[in-house]
Amino acid sequence: MCKCASFVITKGPKVWWLLKSDSHNDIIQAYKLHVDGLRGPNAVSVEISPDNDDLSLPINTWKYKVDQDVVPKWYNAEDCEKECRAELKAWSKAKLTGWKLYEAFHPINPLKIKAKQIAKETLLALMQEWASVRAGVRDSVGDSVRASVRDSVGVSVRDSVGDSVGDSVRDSVRDSVWDSVGYSAWDRAWDSAWDSVGAYIGGLFPNITEWKYTKNLGPDPWRPLLTLWYAGYVPSFDGTKWRLHAGKKAKIVLEWTP
Repeated sequence: MCKCASFVITKGPKVWWLLKSDSHNDIIQAYKLHVDGLRGPNAVSVEISPDNDDLSLPINTWKYKVDQDVVPKWYNAEDCEKECRAELKAWSKAKLTGWKLYEAFHPINPLKIKAKQIAKETLLALMQEWASVRAGVRDSVGDSVRASVRDSVGVSVRDSVGDSVGDSVRDSVRDSVWDSVGYSAWDRAWDSAWDSVGAYIGGLFPNITEWKYTKNLGPDPWRPLLTLWYAGYVPSFDGTKWRLHAGKKAKIVLEWTP
């Protein structure tokens, strides 16, 4: 599987990459590169990636790797790596700017921070606003965010961010909400709580102003969830009742039946 950042090198050396994809095959097809010759390969697929896929690490610490077994006779590792690292600066400027890079790989967990003291009327209004917005989202929040972020920075960056936030936050939120609402309300409650994780990922990309599948809900449909998230709250809905959770054990601090 291709990783960030992927490049294809041809004789020269000339380095090729794409804005919306880190697939070597996509790069080859987009530029119509002839990579297979009668006497062996005409090109070299390489990756320059950070430890643990943490894109927030300085790019000068990222590791260079050839992603194929056989290379052309003209391939010089030192020269080609130098050219690729020069292109990595352009790659990073195109893909790693305009969004909250550091936070994406060191995410905030709302259930592990001290919840802000907010009037119940304000919390209720935010839950009600999100309930209204959620009814207008054609597909899931996750589907909207995945498609929108993919079009903004490409699949590999999107998946890296999703994995980072998911690994750091998802399991904690899931387990805490489970303990809070119990088995009988679990499926729907988790589905709605997962919306908060998806919205948080979307909020890391403020450069996106049009979200997929949201039926023209505006440039900021995730605002109620993000406001609650950064304040230390996660809402859930079991099909009948909305609940607002806070703290490590996802204590229910507010309930509302529409």
